[in-house]
Amino acid sequence: MKMYFATIPGSALKVRSRESYYARQTRLFVLVVILVPLIPLLFISWTASHFYQKSWMAKTTIELTSLANSRREIIDLFLDSQENSLAGYAELYDLAWLSTPGNLEKLFQAMNRQGVIVDLGLITKDGSHRNYVGPFAEDLKDKNYAEARWFAEVMQSGRYTSDVFSGYRGVPHFIVAVTDPTRSWVLRATINSELFNALLASAEVGPGGDAFILNRQGELQTPSRLGLTALPAGEKGLLNAGGDLTIHHSQSALYATTGMKNNAWTLVLKTDIATSLADFYRARQRDHLIIAGAALLILAVSTFLVRSMMNKVKGADQQRMVLYDRIRYSEKMALIGRMAANVAHEINNPLQIIGDQAGWLDELLNEEDQDRLKNSEEYRAAFAKIRAQVKRASTITHRLLGFSRSSDGLKSPTNINSLVEETISFLEKEATNHRIAIRRILDPSLPEVTTDSTQLQQVLLNILNNAFDAIGNDGAVTISTSLSDGQLAVEFADSGPGLSEEALKKVFDPFFTTKKAGCGTGIGLSISYSIVERLGGRIEVRNGKQGGCVFRVNLPVAPQ
Repeated sequence: MKMYFATIPGSALKVRSRESYYARQTRLFVLVVILVPLIPLLFISWTASHFYQKSWMAKTTIELTSLANSRREIIDLFLDSQENSLAGYAELYDLAWLSTPGNLEKLFQAMNRQGVIVDLGLITKDGSHRNYVGPFAEDLKDKNYAEARWFAEVMQSGRYTSDVFSGYRGVPHFIVAVTDPTRSWVLRATINSELFNALLASAEVGPGGDAFILNRQGELQTPSRLGLTALPAGEKGLLNAGGDLTIHHSQSALYATTGMKNNAWTLVLKTDIATSLADFYRARQRDHLIIAGAALLILAVSTFLVRSMMNKVKGADQQRMVLYDRIRYSEKMALIGRMAANVAHEINNPLQIIGDQAGWLDELLNEEDQDRLKNSEEYRAAFAKIRAQVKRASTITHRLLGFSRSSDGLKSPTNINSLVEETISFLEKEATNHRIAIRRILDPSLPEVTTDSTQLQQVLLNILNNAFDAIGNDGAVTISTSLSDGQLAVEFADSGPGLSEEALKKVFDPFFTTKKAGCGTGIGLSISYSIVERLGGRIEVRNGKQGGCVFRVNLPVAPQ
């Protein structure tokens, strides 16, 4: 006996739980869908932000450099003009003329037409006031500057501009002093601090910025816009800038420093980065909010779309597994059919021998002495029954062989009524067991039709079997044949529940079945439909007027 094996590997048909796989793929797809648009958005946002900040830093650096140079030149020019003016008067007038009452007042008025100086004093080489014009006459008339540092400086160098100090007045101020060519007396002027501070206060350093002057000790020589009274510890490095213009960067500010007054002072201009870029930061924050909103929207949409897609993939995967199961079932049925054909072939030979031996024994009885045989009639009856049952069994095995034999598409003249009767004989026993009556309305005048009887019998057997399944128990199937318009028709009308409208549309679709799970593959009617089309006919289905379902197979009478 030949053995047959399935050709589909079991690993491909193994049913596994895929929920974790689908969940993992869903998360991966959602992540990819989010990152693909967000990464370019974030990159563009970062690039634009970086480019804008870099451009602003370069532009502000240039502006601060230009502003520091211009303010240094203005202040140096202002101080030089005051020194030159005093030096000119010191050369023009002598001590006697300046000591004469009223002359120093005339000189003060001539110098102070624009309100640049607060007072003017004449000091002899011993440090005492010889003459004074200004608001502090009572406070300074008895003061002696012989021990003052600034006095020694001016007597030594001939010219001197002081740092800001309080001195005898108790008010912050700075002075410009010059000596005559013989170093015998000093002409000193106190500069209007408000006017001098205004030269720096008008510097455009932006909101939150600052501008001030430092001496070598780090003391503020001008008021700070931000109200500083001393240089912060983090800005001490500005004192080491030297005389050249230098740009300093920190996390929060941009500084421009340059030396002035022969590097005795340091001009400091400060721009606050956070305050100056406040509008940019607000715009960037809006961009971040927009990107965050877009990310949430993309997340929601991508999650919906990916889940929808994965549900379809999951459904397709499930259908694929069902398809594998059905193909395996179909192949198993085909295997059973081939095994049944092989068994029928193997059984057919001993049946033939049994039948021959029974006939030979019957012939031997004729040669025996009939008078000595007491039960010869019973023997003959038994042999006749053996031959009848062997013939019946042989008929069944030949039918199995004919049905299971693969068809090569060979057509031959076929009597449809005989083919119907032969098909019924396959299922008569099953019909009896389920109390199903098979009614025949066969037209005896039907002509033979040239067709593939094996494949056509497979169609008829499949329809009749489906009718039995639809009825279940206690019902009837009416099989009728007829001829009309050159078409031979075979109808199967059952007393079952019939089909819904939707089922009628899909009944010939592959793997569609109305049977319970595990009771049908859904491919029988699809195969039957294909067979009838290849034979040149068509198959139809409808619900009967009295209930149940009616299948009609139409075949052409003329050869196709």
